Amino acid sequence: MKNKILVGSLLVAFFSFMLYSTSLKRIENANLHVVEPRQSKTIKGKKAVSKPSEPHVDEVEYANHVKVARGSEKSWAKQIEQTLGQEKSYQVCVQDLNSHKFVRIANSTKQHGVTATSRLFLLVSVYYQEQHGKLSARTAIKVHKKDRVKGEKLLRVGYSYGIAYLKQAMMHGNKTAANVLLRKVGPSRVNRLLSKMGATNTKIGNKFTANPVSMTTAADLVQVMTNLGQNKTLNRQYVGMVLTALNLTHAKSPLVRAINGQSYSVFDSKSVVALVQSRGHTYCVGFWGSSNQNMAKLGRTINQFF
Repeated sequence: MKNKILVGSLLVAFFSFMLYSTSLKRIENANLHVVEPRQSKTIKGKKAVSKPSEPHVDEVEYANHVKVARGSEKSWAKQIEQTLGQEKSYQVCVQDLNSHKFVRIANSTKQHGVTATSRLFLLVSVYYQEQHGKLSARTAIKVHKKDRVKGEKLLRVGYSYGIAYLKQAMMHGNKTAANVLLRKVGPSRVNRLLSKMGATNTKIGNKFTANPVSMTTAADLVQVMTNLGQNKTLNRQYVGMVLTALNLTHAKSPLVRAINGQSYSVFDSKSVVALVQSRGHTYCVGFWGSSNQNMAKLGRTINQFF
């Protein structure tokens, strides 16, 4: 039954991607409708969300020792350790959605900072709001001065942009668009949703210009992606939309490029998370590391598990 649900989600994602690609061409060729700015009052009294901060971590938190979670596939853990060694801090989590086999291996158990990978958290939150009628495809959001990122010219302060346009811009790396969406949804709502999805060690801050944007673990990254793959929090239609949006990012992590099969992923210089369908298996992989060396080799190693 779960396999049918997973296959259904991926089929929806494929057809959604084809339809979305057609709509993107229309967007590119169309004139963008914006709403002229009006004077507005500053809303006071909103509770601030504390900024995530990266804890000080030595190169290897547990010198010459790698911890493997109970129940992990021992052969998988051994191969991952051989690939990554013990000289750098890392966390790796792989979850097979067909057989429930998994591995969680790390020489650092702490939460760590991520930047662009945080787009997954916000993207899921926006679609969750749409699924529950809080936002819609017709929603337009005004860009505030505090949203704008220096050097970015796509979005103008004081103008309103459609939510689909903002999501597209965010997935192509526009931090101003991400700031606008995060302000609209609210960091506290994003964090509550992540907790609901099982990512209890993850917290997003107030801005995508911060470094880090979020604090998380490889296990939490996989937890969010697994939740999507199993249609637990978002229904099949909205899961398909999330996966389609992830495919808008043409750049792929070396880890993902080394994997044979269809993948939906997001990454930055220190982390990556992906939902992969390969040779009849669907699985999720998450990584955080103080170094992104050997990523392609790690991808090939994981690919051999399935």
